[in-house]
Amino acid sequence: MKAAAALVAGYVALAVVAGATNSPLTVLLPSGAHPPAWASSVARDAGLDGVGRQGLTAIAWALLVAVMLAYAFVLVGAWRGRLAVGPVLVASGVALAVSVAAPLLLSRDVYTYAAYGRIAALDHADPYVATLSMFPHDAFAAASSEQWQHTHSHYGPLFTLLGAGIARLWPTAVGTTILVYKLLAGLAIAAATGLVTLTATHVRPERAAFAAAVVGLDPVIVLHTVGGAHVQALVALLLAAALFVATRPGRASSVTVLLTLACLVEGILVPVLALWLWRNRGRPVIRHLVVVAALTAASLAPFGVQALRPVANLGGIEAWASPSHLVGRAAQLVAGHGAGEVVHVAFLVLFAALAVRIARRRLPVADAWGTTLLLLALSLPFLLPWQAAWFTPFVGLLADTVVVACGTLAAGVLALTLVPADPFHGFTSPAVLDGVHYGAAPVLLALFAVVAART
Repeated sequence: MKAAAALVAGYVALAVVAGATNSPLTVLLPSGAHPPAWASSVARDAGLDGVGRQGLTAIAWALLVAVMLAYAFVLVGAWRGRLAVGPVLVASGVALAVSVAAPLLLSRDVYTYAAYGRIAALDHADPYVATLSMFPHDAFAAASSEQWQHTHSHYGPLFTLLGAGIARLWPTAVGTTILVYKLLAGLAIAAATGLVTLTATHVRPERAAFAAAVVGLDPVIVLHTVGGAHVQALVALLLAAALFVATRPGRASSVTVLLTLACLVEGILVPVLALWLWRNRGRPVIRHLVVVAALTAASLAPFGVQALRPVANLGGIEAWASPSHLVGRAAQLVAGHGAGEVVHVAFLVLFAALAVRIARRRLPVADAWGTTLLLLALSLPFLLPWQAAWFTPFVGLLADTVVVACGTLAAGVLALTLVPADPFHGFTSPAVLDGVHYGAAPVLLALFAVVAART
């Protein structure tokens, strides 16, 4: 219990540091938005405004290490049965509430969510054709990262429709829009934590507290996914709901609905839907395919087939902590630029082969989906911290304890990347990039090898 309290206290301290002037834990805000008054006030009263960015970076790292240690003690206590489900859920609720109330943390991807929603709702243009640079008057488009300025939307049509709805409700309230996205992320992870706990109580009751902690208290989820208001929080909710329903007999069509919705939010998750359809092959598969087709057609109707582009380009535009990218860079040094692309394709082919093997083994749903999503994350040309939300809902329920350890460690490694965040003016610092490409990526490559071997 003491470790859980220390963990929550660490999250509060990080939120306060994020409220300091020029904090390394937050990002440039769009015109019309302001950091939460409570965090700025406490940071100012604590004298953090006069520390400077380098000093704040040192403080942030010290707190992050303390948070990681406290989280490790929570996991050990939950695994050994010394920490009950109740305290974990209470600590998770408080931690998520703090993250929602904190300044926007470590990423400004939420600006692209809002900008593409506004392009569809207010500018009446197609976000799968138009680029952010075409709307310099928009506060969110102007504040988005440079690498997004000349791209169309990389998010699924269902999420774009959600963004359009938010834009219609708050067309001029910039700060409120950011808070709405953060609140959605926090509520989604809270609900996912509850669903995972219920599922664990049903299939692995001895793991219920551990499974809840992996979702609701993991620093990569609390700080990155919720703190940055990332779309993957909604994905985690849909996957957790699908898993919960899948462990109850006679509800296969409902699982198909939930998995299809997840794919329409983030198209890269198609392999999990394919695993489910394969499990239901035979006469029932026709009914499932009709459900998939109907939901897909409905979400594509406002945009057209170009809304499927995010699936083709894997939904990402930058390399980050990727084992594939690490090996590809080494191959480029030896055989030239084209060798890197060959490596990326080879990783994806290997993933496909492993996914087929998983499908043929008829594993329990949690093991099949969790292992597949962990392998998918580790085999893509990019692996951003918030994408840990793909596999964390399943980690606590996996039968193979080695894979449990690999998934937990992968999330921990990702939590340590992107700190400090991009400065208010400029790009990611070389030190952060070196840590990502030459520190995190080799560890994740080793984890990929272990999970692949266990598969």
